[in-house]
Amino acid sequence: MPLSKPSKPGSQSLARFVTSPLGEFVLLLVLALATGVVGGLGAILFRMMINWAGVGISHLLALVPGMPLFGEPRQNLPILGPLVGLLAVSFISKYLAPEVKGHGIPQILEALALRGGRIRSRVASLGIVAPALTIGSGGSVGQEGPIALIGASFGSVMGQVLRLSDRYLSLLVASGAAAGIAATFNAPIAGAFFGMEVVLGSYAMGVIVPTMVAAVTGSITFNAIMGNHLVLPTTTFGMAHPGEFFVMLLLGAIAGLVGLAYTQGLHLSENLFGNWRVPFWVKPVTGGALVAALGLFVPRVLGVGYETMDLATTGGLTLGAFFVLLVSKYLATLITIGAGGSGGVFAPSLFLGTMLGGSFGAVAHGLFPNVVAVPQAYAVVGMGAVFAAAAQAPLTAIIIILEMTGDYAITVGVMAACAMSYFVYGSLARDSMYTVKLTKRGIVILRGTEVRPTERIPVSAAQQPFENGIPATTPLETVYRQYTGSAGHRQESLILVDEAGSLYGVVSPEEVWRAIGEEKGALPVGDVASRNVITVFPDQSVEEAMRLFALYDYRMLPVVSRTNPAEVVGVLGRSDALAAYSTHTMHSFETTRKVQLLRELAKDQGVFREMVLLGASPLAGRTLADTHLPPQCLLVTVTRNGDVLIPHGNTVLKPGDRVLFFCSPSHSAHQVEELVQGHGPHHRGHRPHHGELPGTPLPETKGS
Repeated sequence: MPLSKPSKPGSQSLARFVTSPLGEFVLLLVLALATGVVGGLGAILFRMMINWAGVGISHLLALVPGMPLFGEPRQNLPILGPLVGLLAVSFISKYLAPEVKGHGIPQILEALALRGGRIRSRVASLGIVAPALTIGSGGSVGQEGPIALIGASFGSVMGQVLRLSDRYLSLLVASGAAAGIAATFNAPIAGAFFGMEVVLGSYAMGVIVPTMVAAVTGSITFNAIMGNHLVLPTTTFGMAHPGEFFVMLLLGAIAGLVGLAYTQGLHLSENLFGNWRVPFWVKPVTGGALVAALGLFVPRVLGVGYETMDLATTGGLTLGAFFVLLVSKYLATLITIGAGGSGGVFAPSLFLGTMLGGSFGAVAHGLFPNVVAVPQAYAVVGMGAVFAAAAQAPLTAIIIILEMTGDYAITVGVMAACAMSYFVYGSLARDSMYTVKLTKRGIVILRGTEVRPTERIPVSAAQQPFENGIPATTPLETVYRQYTGSAGHRQESLILVDEAGSLYGVVSPEEVWRAIGEEKGALPVGDVASRNVITVFPDQSVEEAMRLFALYDYRMLPVVSRTNPAEVVGVLGRSDALAAYSTHTMHSFETTRKVQLLRELAKDQGVFREMVLLGASPLAGRTLADTHLPPQCLLVTVTRNGDVLIPHGNTVLKPGDRVLFFCSPSHSAHQVEELVQGHGPHHRGHRPHHGELPGTPLPETKGS
C-alpha cells in the first residue's frame, strides 16, 4: 500500500523502502513494537494518574470542614469526589478536547470511519487526564477505554508524522488499542482479538501480525514494570455436572437481555443529558451528586470495582448484595457516562455480568444443588456473557475471561454462555455499546472503516409506485397483446390482483409467451401465475432485497405493507436497487472528497455537528437549494424516521430531521451553536445565511 503523497526526501525514501521486498512487513513490525511499548507504558502511567487524582481530590475536599467520607472500600474519598471529578472533566471536554468525553472506543471507531484513523495529538495527553479524574474521583467507569484510546492516539499520531496512508493508520490505531487492552487486563491474546474483532472487524493476515505484536509487547512492557499478576485470579471451577451446560446457556440468554439493557441505557442517558438545555456545568454537578448519593449507600459501585468482583468469585457476597450491586452499578455507570464522564464501559459490563452470574448461580444452586455445585463459577461465566452481548465480541469475551482468571477448566461454560448471549442480543439489536451512538448519527460501523451503503437504504427509497395490478381473471390473450404492445417491451414480471385488489400472484413474460404458444390464450392469466410470491417490506434494506434478487434471479419484487402483506404499495426492480446502491456509494465517496477539500482549504480538521430541526426553524419546509448554507459547511446526511436520506437540491428539510453537518474551519461551529440555541439574527426576521442552522444541537464530534 503506497504512502500518501510523500513530498519530502525522507518520505520518498520511506516509500521506496515500503515497496521493497519485506519492507512493508519490517515497517509494520517496528511500528507495532513501538505502539505496544507506548500502550504498556500508558497503562502504567494511567493507573498512577488515577491514584494521583484520587489523592488530589481528597486533599482538596479535606479543606472543607466536616466533609464526610464514603464507607468501604472508598473510605478515603469525600462524598463530593464524583461531583468535582465530573466538573473538571466537563471543562476539559468543553474547552480543550471534546473527544475525551465518552468511553474511548466509539471515538476510535469514528476516527477510522470518518477520518482514516486520524486522531489529534492532544487526545493522547488529555485523554489520560480526563478519565483519571473521573475514575479517581469515584466515577463508575473502567480503565480500558481510555488506555485503548491512548494507544490508538499514539499509533495514529506516529502514522501521521510518517505520512502513512489510511490503511497503515488504521492498522496502527487498532494495534494501539490492542496494546492498551492487553496491558490493562494482562491478556495479550484477548487484546489482539479486541483490536481485530471490535476495532477493525477483520481477521486478515495483514491485520493479525501488527495487532498481535503490539498486544504482546504492551503486555510484556506492563508486566516487566508492574509484575505479572492475574487481574482476577480464581480457583479452578470447571463443570462438575453435564447438566450445567444447559444452565450456562440459560445464563447466557439472560445475559444477552442484560447486555441489551446496558447498551440502550447508555444511549438513553447520553441523550437525556445531551438534550438537557442548561449551562454545561450543571450536567456534571447533577450527575456527580447522583453518583455520590448512590455511593453513599453502596460504596462498592464507585470506581472500577475489581475488589468487589473478586469477592463475588470467592463467595464473599450474598444474593441480596448481588442484586443491589447489579442495579446500583447499572445506574451509577449510566449517570457517570451521561453526565459527561470520561472512561470505559468495558469494565462496568464485566462488573454487571459478575453480579448477574453470581445471583443466578446462587438461585440455581438453591434449586438444583446436585447440578450447580459451585455457584461462584457462574459469576465468572456471567462476567464474559454480558460483555460478549453488549460489545458483540464473543471471541474477545471468551478469551479475556480465561486470561483474567487463569481458569481454563471453565472454558466450555464460558463459550456456551457467551455464544448464547451474543445470539440473543444480536437477534434483538444490531449495534453494540460501542456503535449504537454512531449509528444514530448515520455512521454505520460494520468492519472497521467499511460502511456498507445498502444497509442504510430502505426499500421505500428505491421502489417505484404501484399503479394498477392486472386482475387475475384477465384472459391470457389480452395480457399478451398489452405486454407486447407496451413501449420498450418491458421484461419485468406482472403483478396480479384479485377482485378486492389484493396480491394474487406474479406472472413472468416467459410464462405468458409459453401459454400463448400452447394455445391457452382463452385461459385467465391467474391460471399460469405463480402464487408463491417473494415480497419485501418498505422498511427492509436494499441489501436484503439484493440478496433476494441474487438468490431467486428475479427482476422485480412486489413491495407490500407490513401491516397487510396482501396490499401492494410499490414495485422494486433490480435496476432500481442497483441505482440506489450506486447513488449512495457515489455520495459516500463524494462526501469524503468534499470533507478533505474543505480541510485543505481551511487548513483545519473541522468539526462534525449533528442537530435536530425544530418546527420554528427557518430551514424547516425549505429545499436544500434555498437554504443558503455557508460555503464552509457541508450537509452530509439527513436522518428521517430512522432512514438516512441522501441530500440533494430538491430535498425538503422537515421538522424532526436529524441533519449532520461538517464545518471547517472548526471555529465556525461556535457560531453554529449560538445560532441553534436561538441567539442568532434569524429571530429578528433575518433569512438564514453564513452558518445560521436553527435547531437543537446534539453532542458534537471534533475532527482530528
